[in-house]
Amino acid sequence: MTHRKNFLHHTLLSFLLFLLLTFLQSCGSNTPGKEDENPMVEKENQVDPDAEYEIYASNIDLNDSLKYSSSLYFTKQDGSSIDVTAFLNKKQEVVKLVEVVVDGPTNRYQKTTFYVKNGKKYISNEHYEDTLDKNDPMFTERITFYDENESPVKTRIRKAKFEENLNKNSFTTVDPYDCSIERALQAINQEGVFQAKFQGLIFSGRSTYITVGEDDKDGYISALLIQYENATTRKIRKNQNAMLGKLLDLNFQKVIDESGFEFQLLLGVKEAKKD
Repeated sequence: MTHRKNFLHHTLLSFLLFLLLTFLQSCGSNTPGKEDENPMVEKENQVDPDAEYEIYASNIDLNDSLKYSSSLYFTKQDGSSIDVTAFLNKKQEVVKLVEVVVDGPTNRYQKTTFYVKNGKKYISNEHYEDTLDKNDPMFTERITFYDENESPVKTRIRKAKFEENLNKNSFTTVDPYDCSIERALQAINQEGVFQAKFQGLIFSGRSTYITVGEDDKDGYISALLIQYENATTRKIRKNQNAMLGKLLDLNFQKVIDESGFEFQLLLGVKEAKKD
């Protein structure tokens, strides 16, 4: 009996020891070692490099507290046009510019949205019809991200036969492309070829329009309906020739009438101060 008891006792201890070792091994196998930890940590710490840009653009687009300001609507005799809208935050800083351009000779339409961060170009998003192949034009969306020096770091592009299908297609990465913001800035600030220099009056029935723009018959020009007379408008009416090329300071508003016709209403005008 004693030997039987000792045998059972040793057997039970061996079995319990076996269970304990098995349990410890099982726990050990489920506990990641140093070699296993790094891939997991790296995977968890991986951040989409585009995420920061996309979140910034999304926050700007969804911010309904932004104020906006419009440029003059400029056209050329060949049918070209440009119109820019600036969106400003509470600090009156421009955070987004939307530039709509039509090239008259080719009738090419392009809409470019620039996102601005800390006063610098951060993202450009271009939508246009690529007409290089006239037999097979494609609608294109091209997005570029920029660094703190406004240098392009990444450009991605996607195309579709029909514009409504663009969002269904995936982007491919191409060589970084630098989309210039200068034209949009000049248009919104009335600088360069978009200066508001007096170019003459246009009479249409009982309405009178003042025109401003480049000192070039083939340059950009913009027309504004005179609704309120002041000293400057009377001076212009009295002697247009003497005022030609004079830089003007304009206060205007874009209006759409009941028929859907959009025009620029001149609210006030005066000669710009010389620097």
